[in-house]
Formats: sequence, structure tokens, C-alpha cells
Amino acid sequence: MDKPPEGFQKAARVDELSPGEGKVVQVNDKCIALFNVEGTFYAIHNVCPHEGGPLGEGRLKGHVVSCPWHDLSFDVRNGQGTDQGGYCVGSYEVHVSGHEVFVGGRRKVW
Repeated sequence: MDKPPEGFQKAARVDELSPGEGKVVQVNDKCIALFNVEGTFYAIHNVCPHEGGPLGEGRLKGHVVSCPWHDLSFDVRNGQGTDQGGYCVGSYEVHVSGHEVFVGGRRKVW
């Protein structure tokens, strides 16, 4: 089993999230929404910028999660809003090692 890169924190075990599921986790005192999309894990900021809905509890369809409060949608791969409202959320680096999922720092937006 390879070690996670420096600065990554354990967020969950792989078997805690079936494909198509999301989960809210705490990483470095941040509330993160972790998702399993067909065996690939993604992490975004859990709080919807519209009115603070918990994205980790939202409905996941493909790579898009919908906020459970008002249905705003975000691409879990990069945090970009898929609606026309201009909303987006931070996304985080993810590393899987063995049976564990680790979350690192925020991805840079270019």
C-alpha cells in the first residue's frame, strides 16, 4: 500500500461509499462532501453557496450533485456550477491508498 502524499488526511474507507453515493466528512476542520462516482472519489466543499445546503447529502447523478435544499447543481470533479447562476464551490485533491480515501488541499482553478 502506498502512502498518501504529504498534507492529505484520511477522510473515509473505500467501502463506506458505494458508487453513486456521497458522504459528509471532516478534514482539517473543514466540512467536505466526498463522492464515489463509479469507483473514482471526488471531494468538494460541503456547503452550497446559495443558502448553505449540505451538498454531501444531495442527489448524485453521474458527476453532478444537486443541493438537497434548492436543487442547485455542481460538478463534483471541479466544483463548477452546472446551472446558469454562476455559483461554484471549492474542490479538493483526493488520493486512494489501499482501502482508505484521503483528501488534500484545494485544487487550483485556472
